[in-house]
Amino acid sequence: MKNQRKGPKTAWSAHSALLPMGLVVLIGYVASILWTVRISFSNSKMLPKSDWAGITQYLKLFANERWAGALIHMVQLGVFFILSALVLGFLLAVFIDQKVRLEGIFRTIYLYSYAISFVACGVVWQWMFNPTLGIQRSLQS
Repeated sequence: MKNQRKGPKTAWSAHSALLPMGLVVLIGYVASILWTVRISFSNSKMLPKSDWAGITQYLKLFANERWAGALIHMVQLGVFFILSALVLGFLLAVFIDQKVRLEGIFRTIYLYSYAISFVACGVVWQWMFNPTLGIQRSLQS
């Protein structure tokens, strides 16, 4: 079988097929990041306002004594969570790969974490859109 090189026409068509997804990324991700940065410079509390406040919100944040403690706790939690997840994941992978006595239980523990995230996400969305408890109730009151 010959090694055929793809011409520039094929490469151009492949890149043009990626163009819609690139636009979605630009509009969806980058625009939402820019919108969030813009809103952070306003006096918004619950709903976004278009009044310009400059860096006053950031000055209030950095002047708050709880900010440094919260930042330290966030870093500690992040480091602890990442390290424990790596260690636990590595150990589960080793136990699943080896022929150990309780391999079925280790596989269940490993796959349970995937299933529980979908269940938790569904429950949170259900609570958020509940007309008596969720976002609708907050906005109505």
